Amino acid sequence: TKKWRVSLKSATGENIQDKGKQMDRWVEHYSEVYSRQNTVTEAALNTVDGFPVETELDEKPTMEELKKVIESLSTGKAPGKDGIPPEVIRCGINVLLEHLHDLLCQCWDEGAVPQDMRDANIVTLYNNKGDRSDCNNYRGILLLSVVGKVFARVILNRLQKLADRVYPESQCGFRAGRS
Repeated sequence: TKKWRVSLKSATGENIQDKGKQMDRWVEHYSEVYSRQNTVTEAALNTVDGFPVETELDEKPTMEELKKVIESLSTGKAPGKDGIPPEVIRCGINVLLEHLHDLLCQCWDEGAVPQDMRDANIVTLYNNKGDRSDCNNYRGILLLSVVGKVFARVILNRLQKLADRVYPESQCGFRAGRS
């Protein structure tokens, strides 16, 4: 198969042919996309009614939570930066579960996650519309390490349970099992 590469446009609209400079442009693009300043003011936050503190959000991950998340990992997906596909963790769950639990509980206690679990590869996918040389016509997919994905999914599951209790019944967007 023949590999081809389209030129990219710089932020100022100039064509970039050099592969290294194209990579620099992608770094620039995603740096802009993911480092936007928060526009919510303190005053706006103060107008929102407070919710009771949910202590289950603070509890360490349980073995049951981890097992459920690991068993739900999709197979056939691209691995993250560590190169470990989800199938390896799923197949080795009986041997790895306790070790993963210890690691994630340590992260929970320390309030810090190792850099390897935070690093991700970004794969760009063309949206099938617009100029192919414009970075804005692509979407990025972050490929986290499987362990990082498990940790993130535990947190997401807990937040979704909280959201289900907080959101009104009429709120359907961004909720599991709803349109």
